[in-house]
Amino acid sequence: MELYDLVMPLGIITYVLIAFAVLTGKRVIKLHPRWHRIAAGFALAFATMHAGIVIYLKI
Repeated sequence: MELYDLVMPLGIITYVLIAFAVLTGKRVIKLHPRWHRIAAGFALAFATMHAGIVIYLKI
């Protein structure tokens, strides 16, 4: 598996985590606020990895 193969999965995971964080923040999905913060933290981490790989590969 090359580094390029991680770009698409990381982008998809980031999108899902951001959508989940927004939905829990707007209380469409009613969960404990802790899950909203956890989802947002993971979304930030995955978005950073995704952007780092894209910048590194200059896509």
